[in-house]
Amino acid sequence: MDQNEMVLPRLGFWGRLLGVYFSPTETFSEMGATLGSGVARITGILLPLMALIMLTAAATIVAMNRLPTEKLMTEQVDRMVEEGKLTPEQAEKQREQMAKFAPYTKIFAPIAAVFTVLLMSLIFAGVAKLISMMMGIENQFLPLWAVTIYTILAVSILSTVLFLVIVFIKPADEIDMRNPIGSNLAAVISLLGVSGLPKFVETFLTYVDVFYIWKILLFGIGFSAVSVKLKASTSIVVCGVIGLLIAIIAAAWAAVFS
Repeated sequence: MDQNEMVLPRLGFWGRLLGVYFSPTETFSEMGATLGSGVARITGILLPLMALIMLTAAATIVAMNRLPTEKLMTEQVDRMVEEGKLTPEQAEKQREQMAKFAPYTKIFAPIAAVFTVLLMSLIFAGVAKLISMMMGIENQFLPLWAVTIYTILAVSILSTVLFLVIVFIKPADEIDMRNPIGSNLAAVISLLGVSGLPKFVETFLTYVDVFYIWKILLFGIGFSAVSVKLKASTSIVVCGVIGLLIAIIAAAWAAVFS
């Protein structure tokens, strides 16, 4: 038995989830000590994985049923016509295709959302492992993945609750479909009456977000806690740089293709 396993008490699902909110360093350290390699220890991430799947599916189903998603897609096509990216004939064909596949969207959207969040958690953990190897940092993939899953789950619970409150209280036609929660700098600037920003800037400002920054901080703390001789400050800086690159790439993509 590893020495850390004798010192740190083994936490259950709820203990770890609450620990991410109130004592992330100690909680993630426990994961690093008790979620080492071995098939049997994979069971330690099954519950948070299932919880993340159910939360993602439920939030997507509510969004598809409460929000005017078809209206948003139609408005996006109209904007592309105004910007000269589509001809009126091409736009009409797209509207016909959207109307044709609309009944299936509500079925496949939750599946796609679940697949995306699971894939992203694996990618984040994989990138963390790759960078660790490049830096000569010792850790294992399973604890890195557990940190990723618990971080996404913990942050998503609060952001989803806020999203549902907005959806059920605010009239659907008054909700900004592209920025429904409004927890970022783009929403603040919009409230101040600033408009007409370049697409790159507008998209980038959506990443200056309370929940996005919180996730980066938790990733940094968590990856440090499950690694050997990796300072939390160094880990947070690395995660911050990666988060910044993701925001820049997403903003550039939106500027070119949106």
